[in-house]
Amino acid sequence: MKTALRIVLGLILLAASIAKLSNMSGFVAVLHSYHIFPQGLHWPAAIMISGVELVVGSWLFWGRHLRQAAWTSLVLHSVYACFAAFMLLRNVPILNCGCFGSYLARPLSWMTVGQNLVLVALSLLLARLARPVPPLYTR
Repeated sequence: MKTALRIVLGLILLAASIAKLSNMSGFVAVLHSYHIFPQGLHWPAAIMISGVELVVGSWLFWGRHLRQAAWTSLVLHSVYACFAAFMLLRNVPILNCGCFGSYLARPLSWMTVGQNLVLVALSLLLARLARPVPPLYTR
């Protein structure tokens, strides 16, 4: 189960990162539509988000730093769910949620929040499974 979780979560983050990195100007435009970052910080935010997703997705996919990667995935998807819910509650129309950059564009909806919450739960489960197992016998 641990292997399946890390591969699924890793592939999702890798696909999201690669889509964003392949059209950074499109992803910057998506970030701009959220009106979260001050002017001038859209590019650095886009680079940071894409880079973190790439690193964490790689770690998850290859099973490296698994516990830290699972917790970071949990934090990322929690932040995404909170921002999405905040925008929806404020009735801010977002035509592209930005989940996969400017590709696979779909409007921000409560389904986006739900999907991120499912990814939060899967990340939490993986973090729990990645805990070091104490030895049965110690001297």
